[in-house]
Amino acid sequence: MIVTIHQPNYLPYLGLFHKVARADVFVLYDTALYSRQLGFHNRNRIKTPLGAQWLTVPVRHETIRTIRDVQIVDEPWGSRHGRTIEANYRRAPFYESYADDLHTALKKPWSSLADLNETLLSLVARWLSVSTKIVRSSALPQPATEDPTGKLVHFVRTVGGDVYLSGHGGHLYLDGAQFSEIRLEYDEFTPSSYPQLFGEFVPNLSAIDAVFNLGDAARRHVEPVPA
Repeated sequence: MIVTIHQPNYLPYLGLFHKVARADVFVLYDTALYSRQLGFHNRNRIKTPLGAQWLTVPVRHETIRTIRDVQIVDEPWGSRHGRTIEANYRRAPFYESYADDLHTALKKPWSSLADLNETLLSLVARWLSVSTKIVRSSALPQPATEDPTGKLVHFVRTVGGDVYLSGHGGHLYLDGAQFSEIRLEYDEFTPSSYPQLFGEFVPNLSAIDAVFNLGDAARRHVEPVPA
């Protein structure tokens, strides 16, 4: 059984859904430490006439520990994001097909960043026909080690996996020697261009960009390549 693990990011890019689509179980790593440096736990990019623009969820910095602990600032950020998305995508061919569900989700009174991100991730996964089972790491027995690779191996074993599917970035930090009983594989996602609004193609935006521009055809960008 193939298991992949990733932090709950805000409106993730297509590469995450490509990896999740290849797995049988997706462990949403909400017990990972929140990081401003990683840049995607509470924000992502959309396309505008001026290029890529960040949408950022405001969070309470005094709550920043693990991602599941991070609390959202009580202000109408969801309405702002909704207006910004509408202003830049209302002319996209398939915007109207998905807008209501997205705006409904954004306008809920969220307090937990992890809850928000899981809901949005599940929504976009449904649009992309990615039906992989999602399990939060906080719902699993916690590892007895602080070693980053050891934690991942623990979660794979806990859910019954025998293959760990890492993203490309795993080449930089995973300790391959710890994958003796579990096979380590890498998902090598390469973004391919598709029609976008506002000129030249910009890769690795939030997956909503592809969905609004392509509709059901966006699924082709996350489907696993047959062996």
